Amino acid sequence: MKKWANRIFLLFFVGYASFWVYTSYRGGLFSLPKLPYGAYFLSFGNGLRAIVLDAEGKDQTFDDAPRFLRSLSVANRDRKYLGIPIDVQPWFKDAWSWCKSPTAEEIVELERMPDDFKRTVENARFEAVCKIEVDGSDVVRGLIFSVPRL
Repeated sequence: MKKWANRIFLLFFVGYASFWVYTSYRGGLFSLPKLPYGAYFLSFGNGLRAIVLDAEGKDQTFDDAPRFLRSLSVANRDRKYLGIPIDVQPWFKDAWSWCKSPTAEEIVELERMPDDFKRTVENARFEAVCKIEVDGSDVVRGLIFSVPRL
C-alpha cells in the first residue's frame, strides 16, 4: 500500500512540475529580459507580454525581488489587470513590450476609439500603453487597464 501511495505522490509531483514548466514557457517567463529596478511584468493569456515601468499602488517590498517573482498582479493584489493586445505582425507576438503610463495624447486617442471598445473598458482605469521598439520606431503592442478586485 505504501508503495502505491509513493507512486501516486510521485506522479502528482511530476504532473504539477510539468504543468508549471508548460505554463511558464507559454507565458514567456523563460524569455523574460532583465528588469530595471521597480519594473514589474504581466503576462496575459491572450499573448500580451508586458513590462510595466512605472506602476502605481504596488507593494515596495517586491522592488528587489528576482525577476521571476516580480509579477505586478502579485505586487498589487488590490487590482486585477486586463491586457488588450493590438494586432501586430506574427513575428512580434512573442516579444516583451515596455509599458509606461499614458500621456495626454494617448488618453485623447483612447477617447476616439469606437463605442463598443469604450463600453468594454468603461469602468476600468487606463494604466499603461505597451510598445515595442522596431528599427528605431515604437510600435504599440497593447493597452493595460485595471479594475479593483472585489
